[in-house]
Amino acid sequence: MEVKLLHLYDDVMNLYGEYANVSILARYLTDLGHTVSVDTLSLYEEKDISAYDFYFMGAGTERRQKLALSQLTRYREALQQACGAGKVMLFTGNSFELLGARVQDADGETFEGLHIADFVSTEGKRRITGDCLAKFAETGDTLVGFINKCSKTTGVETPLFTLEMGFGNEADKGAEGFRKNNCFGTHLTGPILVKNPAMLKYIAKLLLGEAYSDTVPYTYMEKSYATTLSELRKRLELTKK
Repeated sequence: MEVKLLHLYDDVMNLYGEYANVSILARYLTDLGHTVSVDTLSLYEEKDISAYDFYFMGAGTERRQKLALSQLTRYREALQQACGAGKVMLFTGNSFELLGARVQDADGETFEGLHIADFVSTEGKRRITGDCLAKFAETGDTLVGFINKCSKTTGVETPLFTLEMGFGNEADKGAEGFRKNNCFGTHLTGPILVKNPAMLKYIAKLLLGEAYSDTVPYTYMEKSYATTLSELRKRLELTKK
């Protein structure tokens, strides 16, 4: 099976090595025996983005987020259609905020989002950072990651995770992220698909459908995930004492 991946604005939205989400997904799909092509969309580039199976965008600084949004709005209709058609989309870090109706910066200036959903992200002066434990109901797994943001996101009707540790969309240990069809948004970085084999496999299953068969063990990832999960749970227990 041929799978086409598109990395949106990898030239400016790539904090925390977020490109590795695309790299590990491409490698995994290839190891499973499928043909994978990886393409990018750079700032100011004009491209037909309708023919891809997977769309990814990573985290950036607040300034670069607004710069990317100024260009991404040209593809608003195409991305809305991709979401409506059930294409697989993953927006991590503060790129998640662009899926909503608008982003308001710390000075009160408002930037129109992609309107895939009606939620709103509002930046403040305080930065929120920390490790996270996120319950993913779709698989029953607890995922690990890291959040670094200065915003609250309100109005999300279909969150992606429930946090056992960390600050969610609006509150500590609250609902986090967003999902609509196969479009996923989360502030968790890490990169999330590298740190969480369960999420990597889940995305692969969505892309491959009946062609998916988990025949390639990623033992090193599983061990790394298990170690991180164990250490974060120990830390969480200490905070309860």
